[in-house]
Amino acid sequence: MKYILCLAICMAAFISLQAQAVQKPVKKGIPPFNIQLVNGQHFKSSDLRKDQSLMIVYFDPDCDHCHLFINELLEQISLFKDVQIVMITYVPVEQVRNYLAGSALNKHPAIKVGTEGTTFVVRYFYDIVQFPYVALHKKDGTLITTYESKVPAPEVLAKILVTSDK
Repeated sequence: MKYILCLAICMAAFISLQAQAVQKPVKKGIPPFNIQLVNGQHFKSSDLRKDQSLMIVYFDPDCDHCHLFINELLEQISLFKDVQIVMITYVPVEQVRNYLAGSALNKHPAIKVGTEGTTFVVRYFYDIVQFPYVALHKKDGTLITTYESKVPAPEVLAKILVTSDK
Protein backbone atom coordinates (compact mmCIF):
# COMPACT_ATOMS: atom_id res chain seq x y z
CA MET A 1 0.00 0.00 0.00
CA LYS A 2 2.85 2.39 0.86
CA TYR A 3 4.41 1.58 -2.51
CA ILE A 4 1.22 2.59 -4.39
CA LEU A 5 0.90 5.81 -2.35
CA CYS A 6 4.54 6.70 -3.01
CA LEU A 7 4.11 5.96 -6.71
CA ALA A 8 0.98 8.16 -6.88
CA ILE A 9 2.77 11.07 -5.18
CA CYS A 10 5.75 10.77 -7.52
CA MET A 11 3.49 10.71 -10.58
CA ALA A 12 1.57 13.77 -9.35
CA ALA A 13 4.84 15.65 -8.80
CA PHE A 14 6.09 14.66 -12.26
CA ILE A 15 2.85 15.79 -13.94
CA SER A 16 2.97 19.07 -12.02
CA LEU A 17 6.54 19.73 -13.18
CA GLN A 18 5.61 18.95 -16.79
CA ALA A 19 2.66 21.36 -16.65
CA GLN A 20 4.89 24.11 -15.33
CA ALA A 21 7.46 23.54 -18.06
CA VAL A 22 5.05 24.27 -20.91
CA GLN A 23 3.61 27.53 -19.55
CA LYS A 24 4.44 30.50 -21.75
CA PRO A 25 5.84 33.59 -20.09
CA VAL A 26 3.46 36.52 -20.45
CA LYS A 27 5.12 39.62 -21.87
CA LYS A 28 3.78 43.00 -20.93
CA GLY A 29 3.48 46.06 -23.09
CA ILE A 30 3.63 46.55 -26.84
CA PRO A 31 6.23 44.79 -28.99
CA PRO A 32 8.88 47.12 -30.46
CA PHE A 33 7.75 46.60 -34.04
CA ASN A 34 8.85 48.35 -37.23
CA ILE A 35 6.65 47.36 -40.15
CA GLN A 36 6.93 48.31 -43.78
CA LEU A 37 3.67 49.62 -45.22
CA VAL A 38 2.71 48.98 -48.85
CA ASN A 39 3.59 52.58 -49.76
CA GLY A 40 7.20 51.93 -48.70
CA GLN A 41 6.98 53.95 -45.49
CA HIS A 42 7.68 52.44 -42.10
CA PHE A 43 5.39 52.46 -39.09
CA LYS A 44 6.89 51.81 -35.67
CA SER A 45 5.45 51.09 -32.26
CA SER A 46 6.80 54.50 -31.22
CA ASP A 47 4.44 56.08 -33.81
CA LEU A 48 1.35 54.83 -31.97
CA ARG A 49 -1.00 57.36 -30.42
CA LYS A 50 -0.97 57.44 -26.63
CA ASP A 51 -4.62 58.49 -26.34
CA GLN A 52 -6.19 55.41 -27.95
CA SER A 53 -6.31 51.74 -27.14
CA LEU A 54 -4.68 49.35 -29.59
CA MET A 55 -5.59 46.17 -31.42
CA ILE A 56 -2.73 44.33 -33.10
CA VAL A 57 -3.81 41.70 -35.61
CA TYR A 58 -1.14 39.28 -36.79
CA PHE A 59 -2.31 37.55 -39.95
CA ASP A 60 -1.35 35.67 -43.07
CA PRO A 61 -2.88 36.86 -46.37
CA ASP A 62 -3.38 33.22 -47.40
CA CYS A 63 -5.23 32.26 -44.19
CA ASP A 64 -8.96 31.63 -44.63
CA HIS A 65 -9.66 32.22 -40.92
CA CYS A 66 -7.88 35.56 -41.22
CA HIS A 67 -10.06 36.56 -44.17
CA LEU A 68 -13.22 35.72 -42.23
CA PHE A 69 -12.08 37.65 -39.17
CA ILE A 70 -11.00 40.70 -41.20
CA ASN A 71 -14.30 40.77 -43.10
CA GLU A 72 -16.26 40.59 -39.83
CA LEU A 73 -14.06 43.32 -38.38
CA LEU A 74 -14.65 45.61 -41.36
CA GLU A 75 -18.42 45.05 -41.14
CA GLN A 76 -18.27 46.36 -37.56
CA ILE A 77 -15.50 48.92 -38.01
CA SER A 78 -17.61 51.73 -36.53
CA LEU A 79 -17.20 50.05 -33.13
CA PHE A 80 -13.46 50.74 -33.36
CA LYS A 81 -13.49 54.46 -34.14
CA ASP A 82 -11.40 55.21 -31.03
CA VAL A 83 -9.08 52.22 -31.42
CA GLN A 84 -5.81 52.03 -33.32
CA ILE A 85 -5.69 48.93 -35.48
CA VAL A 86 -2.36 47.64 -36.73
CA MET A 87 -2.32 44.56 -38.93
CA ILE A 88 1.02 42.82 -39.22
CA THR A 89 2.21 39.90 -41.29
CA TYR A 90 5.54 38.33 -42.15
CA VAL A 91 5.08 37.92 -45.91
CA PRO A 92 6.92 40.14 -48.43
CA VAL A 93 5.48 43.61 -48.93
CA GLU A 94 4.52 42.80 -52.55
CA GLN A 95 2.28 40.01 -51.32
CA VAL A 96 0.69 42.40 -48.80
CA ARG A 97 0.14 44.91 -51.61
CA ASN A 98 -1.60 42.26 -53.73
CA TYR A 99 -3.75 41.23 -50.77
CA LEU A 100 -4.82 44.83 -50.12
CA ALA A 101 -5.68 45.37 -53.78
CA GLY A 102 -8.37 42.70 -53.52
CA SER A 103 -9.52 43.59 -50.01
CA ALA A 104 -11.83 46.19 -48.49
CA LEU A 105 -8.97 47.07 -46.11
CA ASN A 106 -7.64 49.59 -48.62
CA LYS A 107 -10.78 51.68 -47.96
CA HIS A 108 -9.68 52.18 -44.33
CA PRO A 109 -6.48 54.22 -44.31
CA ALA A 110 -6.56 54.51 -40.51
CA ILE A 111 -5.83 50.77 -40.29
CA LYS A 112 -2.09 50.31 -40.64
CA VAL A 113 -1.26 47.18 -42.63
CA GLY A 114 2.30 46.09 -43.16
CA THR A 115 4.95 43.43 -42.87
CA GLU A 116 7.64 42.83 -40.32
CA GLY A 117 9.37 40.61 -42.87
CA THR A 118 11.60 37.95 -41.42
CA THR A 119 12.48 39.88 -38.26
CA PHE A 120 9.61 38.13 -36.46
CA VAL A 121 9.77 40.66 -33.61
CA VAL A 122 6.01 40.60 -33.11
CA ARG A 123 5.67 36.88 -33.75
CA TYR A 124 8.31 36.03 -31.14
CA PHE A 125 7.10 38.69 -28.68
CA TYR A 126 3.66 37.08 -28.45
CA ASP A 127 4.88 33.55 -29.28
CA ILE A 128 2.40 33.33 -32.18
CA VAL A 129 1.76 29.91 -33.67
CA GLN A 130 -1.68 30.15 -35.29
CA PHE A 131 -3.52 32.86 -37.20
CA PRO A 132 -5.29 35.17 -36.85
CA TYR A 133 -3.75 36.43 -33.64
CA VAL A 134 -5.23 39.43 -31.88
CA ALA A 135 -3.65 41.37 -29.01
CA LEU A 136 -5.66 44.03 -27.20
CA HIS A 137 -3.84 46.81 -25.35
CA LYS A 138 -5.03 49.65 -23.13
CA LYS A 139 -4.21 53.27 -23.95
CA ASP A 140 -1.14 53.07 -21.72
CA GLY A 141 0.12 50.01 -23.64
CA THR A 142 -0.78 47.44 -21.00
CA LEU A 143 -1.72 44.11 -22.54
CA ILE A 144 -5.35 43.25 -21.80
CA THR A 145 -5.64 39.87 -23.51
CA THR A 146 -4.73 37.89 -26.61
CA TYR A 147 -6.56 35.49 -28.89
CA GLU A 148 -4.99 32.92 -31.18
CA SER A 149 -6.87 31.29 -34.04
CA LYS A 150 -10.31 31.46 -32.35
CA VAL A 151 -10.97 35.18 -32.13
CA PRO A 152 -14.25 36.41 -30.63
CA ALA A 153 -16.70 38.50 -32.63
CA PRO A 154 -15.67 42.13 -33.21
CA GLU A 155 -18.46 43.30 -30.88
CA VAL A 156 -16.83 41.39 -28.01
CA LEU A 157 -13.37 42.78 -28.80
CA ALA A 158 -14.72 46.34 -28.91
CA LYS A 159 -16.49 45.90 -25.57
CA ILE A 160 -13.29 44.56 -23.95
CA LEU A 161 -11.34 47.57 -25.21
CA VAL A 162 -13.95 50.11 -24.12
CA THR A 163 -14.43 48.68 -20.63
CA SER A 164 -10.70 48.15 -19.96
CA ASP A 165 -9.83 51.84 -20.28
CA LYS A 166 -12.43 53.05 -17.78
